[in-house]
Formats: sequence, C-alpha cells, structure tokens
Amino acid sequence: MKKKHLTNITIAIACLLLIVYSGISISKMLLSQKQDTITLNESEDKVIAMENKQTKMTKLETKEYYYYEIEDYERDLKYSWKFKKDENKDISVEESLFIEDDLRLSLDAQTKDTEKIKEDVSQDKLIITFDYHGNLPLETTVRINVQDKFKDNERLYLYYYNPELDQIEYIAHNVLVKDGYVEFELEHCSDYFLTAAVVNDAVNNPQSVNYIIIGLIVVVFILVAVTLFQSKK
Repeated sequence: MKKKHLTNITIAIACLLLIVYSGISISKMLLSQKQDTITLNESEDKVIAMENKQTKMTKLETKEYYYYEIEDYERDLKYSWKFKKDENKDISVEESLFIEDDLRLSLDAQTKDTEKIKEDVSQDKLIITFDYHGNLPLETTVRINVQDKFKDNERLYLYYYNPELDQIEYIAHNVLVKDGYVEFELEHCSDYFLTAAVVNDAVNNPQSVNYIIIGLIVVVFILVAVTLFQSKK
C-alpha cells in the first residue's frame, strides 16, 4: 500500500512538472510579438548632438526617425533612443526635451519609487529610472544594454510603477534580449522594471498568462485530490 501511495505521488509530481513546463512554453508562444529593432545605418552621417564630461550623445536624423545614441561615462551605460516623426505635427525632440538631461537614465538607482518596487516585487528584476518624468513628444523606442542582468534570448516582461496609485502596472511582454540589448516602446518616462517572471499582483497582466496560471492551479488541485483518493484505497 505504501509503495502504491509513493508511486501515485511520484506520478503526480512528474505530471505537475510536465504541465508547468508546457505552460511556460505555451505562454511564450501566446505572448509572441514582433520586435521593432533600432538599427543605425553606419553609412549615414551622424553628428555629435552633445558632449561633456558625463555623457556623449550622437544624433542621426532620417526621413522617419530621430536617433540618439548615448554613452554615459558617469554611469557606465550605453543606450539609444528612437523617436518616430509625426507627419501631422511639426515636433522636434530638441525643442520638446532638454536632451542633455532628459535622455539620461539609470539602472537600479536608489530612489523612493525604486525602493517601493523592491519592496513590492520579489522577482529578480532590473529597474530602469529615467531622469525625465513625464509624457514623451513622439512615439519612442528605447534600447538598453542589459547583458549584466539577463542572458541573450531571454524574453522579459516590462512593468511600470505608478506612484500616484501606488501600484505595479503591466506594460509589455516578450521583450527579447538580443546581443545583450533589449528594446521597448514608451509613451512616458518614469520608473520601469524588466523581469523574466510574471508579477501576479500587477494591474492589466495579459489574460492569456492569467488563464495559464489559473489552469495550472486547477490541475494541481485535481492531481492532489486523485492522489489522496487513491492512497485511501
């Protein structure tokens, strides 16, 4: 009887592990999305938009985009911004933002809001804090080097901390690490973080992910119930 009981438990555990693995694979498939990669054409003329002891900013303008590559000497970071031009509006990035300050960012900075993120989110994460907090003038994509935190081909979730509502909000999924970099779109700047795991308490998580999690929980309960029932025979 004991051997049969142990066998049932072993089978239940094996099934659970298989289901969890399948759920992860399914979630990646359901959450797939196209990456909009920032690529600067080296044959194009680029100009130095700004340089001082802290940072160097290289600018490239095309028919569709404004590009800014930033080497932050002070913070030992490299990142890029891409602003999509709006055909219906005559908007210049440099007329809307103070680029020498507003395009800077920090990773895992120590601020009141980042401390709140660390308290509320237990998952391993990389916190991105923008020096500028507010809406952006144009559709924007940011590219950041994260090779010290995540491995190539990892697919990450992007979340935002809303200080006014004191809550974590889902922004994007399937943010792919490629050549040590990630890219994601922004509408406004504040405190964000990247993580490889779903933050269950976050607002507006993708429904497909929630369904998978709920399904796994139901299956676990069923397996446990069946195992306990058979052990009593």
